[in-house]
Amino acid sequence: EVAELAKNEKQLQNAPMRHRFEVFVMQVQAEFCRALEEMEAKYSIEIDSNEIQRFQVDRWERSEGGGGITCILQDGSVFEKAGVNISVVHGQLPPAAIAQMRARGKNLPSNQSLPFFATGVSSVIHPRNPNIPTIHFNFRYFEVEVPNSETGKTESQWWFGGGIDMTPYILDEEDCKH
Repeated sequence: EVAELAKNEKQLQNAPMRHRFEVFVMQVQAEFCRALEEMEAKYSIEIDSNEIQRFQVDRWERSEGGGGITCILQDGSVFEKAGVNISVVHGQLPPAAIAQMRARGKNLPSNQSLPFFATGVSSVIHPRNPNIPTIHFNFRYFEVEVPNSETGKTESQWWFGGGIDMTPYILDEEDCKH
């Protein structure tokens, strides 16, 4: 269903947010892997064309529901290691996890498990050049189905999260100011 939505942008705009974000994380993974491989190939040729590395892909499944795709490029001329990973998982959120969410201000019922869906993309890129910082980013979407005591139906509550950070190997005060 999601693959079909990705092909038709108009359908995707009308799709539930969970499907739209799932397509987004798959597109981010594909674009990042392609761009990093292009950089690895371009600059490896300048250094040593025998050192060109490609992403190794591992698809995995989660026994409780869903799975993901892990893409790792390592021991290249440009990148010591780069990972671009996605997950699309679902299942039952245990009461302890719901209690943590309630403590952070989410309006969820207590003492029960709830159906959830989560998807996200996460990447860590370690370049070989010590003048280039390591970069890490993750973007995620989380949805939980909550029973409405008034209507007897379930309603989706969803939210986004994530962030980006760069970690320099060599401190350059001008870069920090910038």
